[in-house]
Amino acid sequence: MNFKDRGNKKWNSLMLVEHQKRLKELKMKEAEVEKPELDQQELKEINFKLKEALTKNLTVSIKFYEDKIIKDIKGKILKLENYEQQLKIEKLNQEIKKLKFSQIIEFEF
Repeated sequence: MNFKDRGNKKWNSLMLVEHQKRLKELKMKEAEVEKPELDQQELKEINFKLKEALTKNLTVSIKFYEDKIIKDIKGKILKLENYEQQLKIEKLNQEIKKLKFSQIIEFEF
């Protein structure tokens, strides 16, 4: 028997709005993680890759920490703002996002 469970979808019509909100909050709380700490070697490697990607105009993949969640972004680096400790990245959908250096966890070409 090939039975595919639809999760809470099948029960949504029977739930109160308050219950649905609480379930959504619980799912969000489960996704929360603490920010990983990077050592000096990892920070130097990320810094080197950042500069190389900027000079060669490479498409990069960055994992960053925001709002207690680890997120991914892909795009091209437009500018490094050393004074403000952040970078501007243009996502593949032409949207521009600013990331602080301290948010970056992983950096790949």
